Amino acid sequence: MTPFLNPATNAEKLYNEAQIKTRNTVERTFGVWKRRFTCLSQKLRLKLDHTLAVIVATAVLHNIALQQNDTVAIDSAPEENIVTELIEQPLSYEGNHVRRLLLEQYFS
Repeated sequence: MTPFLNPATNAEKLYNEAQIKTRNTVERTFGVWKRRFTCLSQKLRLKLDHTLAVIVATAVLHNIALQQNDTVAIDSAPEENIVTELIEQPLSYEGNHVRRLLLEQYFS
């Protein structure tokens, strides 16, 4: 889902705020995950099956570290990935329809 480029209604503004906050959270999480497991910051030169196993294993280990309050990587996470401006991107008819349904259901 993409934000509205020029939000005209309060619902569109609320949608944009929620979308941007969510995207920033996801990007920060990926940043922390990549710092915790630096192999994820570069191209994995593995077969697809092995690549998937590495991704799943690091996700599981990352979650275990969080449960054990291992926040070293989190505390050093920079805020550099925060999205502050919107880039116009073409939206398919289906994507626009789904975005409108979300807008009506949750933000109106």
